[in-house]
Amino acid sequence: MVRVDIVAEKGSEEVLGVDFYRLSGGVWIEDEGAGVRIKCYPPDPDRLLTFLGASALPILHISFIDEEEQDYVALVRRHFTPVTVGGLTILPPWHKPRKKGRTIFIEPGMAFGTGRHESTKLMMKMMGERPLRGKLVLDIGSGSGILSVYAALLHASLVVAVDHDPLAAEATKKSCGLNHTPRVLLACAGLEAVKGVFDVVLANLDFTTFERHAPRLARMVGAGGYLLVSGIERQYGERLPPLFKALTLVGRHRMREWHGFVFRSDGR
Repeated sequence: MVRVDIVAEKGSEEVLGVDFYRLSGGVWIEDEGAGVRIKCYPPDPDRLLTFLGASALPILHISFIDEEEQDYVALVRRHFTPVTVGGLTILPPWHKPRKKGRTIFIEPGMAFGTGRHESTKLMMKMMGERPLRGKLVLDIGSGSGILSVYAALLHASLVVAVDHDPLAAEATKKSCGLNHTPRVLLACAGLEAVKGVFDVVLANLDFTTFERHAPRLARMVGAGGYLLVSGIERQYGERLPPLFKALTLVGRHRMREWHGFVFRSDGR
C-alpha cells in the first residue's frame, strides 16, 4: 500500500475539510517542528494529488512511501498526543481522563477540529471567560463538536450544533456520545436554515463566510447576548469588526497569526 505524507504549515490539519478526508483514507497527524505531518493512505493517490494541487493548503513537501498493510487503529493510538488548552485536556477515547481539570474526548482522525489549531484554542479561551451556565448556545459549523461539548461542560442549558456537512454532523454526534453531553441538539443544515435568537453564538469560521453572513449572525444574538468569532487570519483582523456594526466589540484576542473577537448585543 502507498502512504502519502504531506508536510504543511502548522494548523493546516484543522482546515483540511471533508473532501480531503474522503480522498485520503486513514489519516493521522504528527507535529513536526514548526509544521505538521499529515499521513494518509489514499485509495487513489493521483486523485488526492489533483485535489491538493487545486487547494490552498500551505504544503511544504509531499512524499510517497510503499508500506505493508498497517493496523490503522494501532497507528492512530500510537501517534495521537493529548492537547491542552488552559485547564482543559483533549484526549482520544482510549486514554484515561486526567485527575485535574476538564477533559474532552475526541476520536482522532475525525475531521473538523481536534483542538490543535489556534483558532479553536482562541474560541475555547473566549468561551472560558464567558458565563455560559444556563445559557442557550448556538455552535455554527460544529465540525467535530468540540466547541459544542465544551459549552455543555460549561453548563449551558442547551447547545444547538449546526453543520451543513453530514460527516461533520456525524462527528459531532459521536463526540457528544463520547462525552455524555445530552444537552446538545444536532442539526445538519446551512446557516440560512437557523432560526431564533441565542444567548451565545459560537462562530469559528472563515472571513469570507463572515463577509457574506454577518447581518444574519448578528440577528441571532439575543439582547445582552454574545457573539464569539474566531478563524480570522491576521490580514483580515481589521476588516472583521466593521462587519458587525449592529453589535458592540467588547473583546479581542490574538494567538500567533489568528484573531478572535467578542461582540455583545445591547438590545434591539
